[in-house]
Amino acid sequence: MAKFFGVVLDEKRLAAIKGTPLEEKVEPIFGGALKRLVVEVSDDLGQKVIDQFTKARFDARGFIEETPAAFKRLVFKKIVEKKSLGQEVIEAAVAEIPSIKDDVAKEDRELPVPDIDISDVLELQKNPVQKPVQ
Repeated sequence: MAKFFGVVLDEKRLAAIKGTPLEEKVEPIFGGALKRLVVEVSDDLGQKVIDQFTKARFDARGFIEETPAAFKRLVFKKIVEKKSLGQEVIEAAVAEIPSIKDDVAKEDRELPVPDIDISDVLELQKNPVQKPVQ
């Protein structure tokens, strides 16, 4: 049975693949609230990923979950570089795991702050009482 690695896409990532064949492979998840790309891998390669990270696991659907954010960023970088969702993406990311070991160690102590735009939320917090629009 094949295993899968899902990469959640934010606006920056969507922009990075816009206009490429990868854009057609974007899947909506959670009722369309989020979008992702899915890389299919062999059982052996999936197990190799799991073995690299203490918290990583397969979920009931065969997806590789609980990998560090640094690894997920690396996988997306490889997807963009190779313009592919093939197994070679995960193989290339696994080969570069030593380059992210420091980031992975930091995540074990503290999760990194997401790099997202929250300016609209900050603007709303300036006036917490919202008046109905008439």
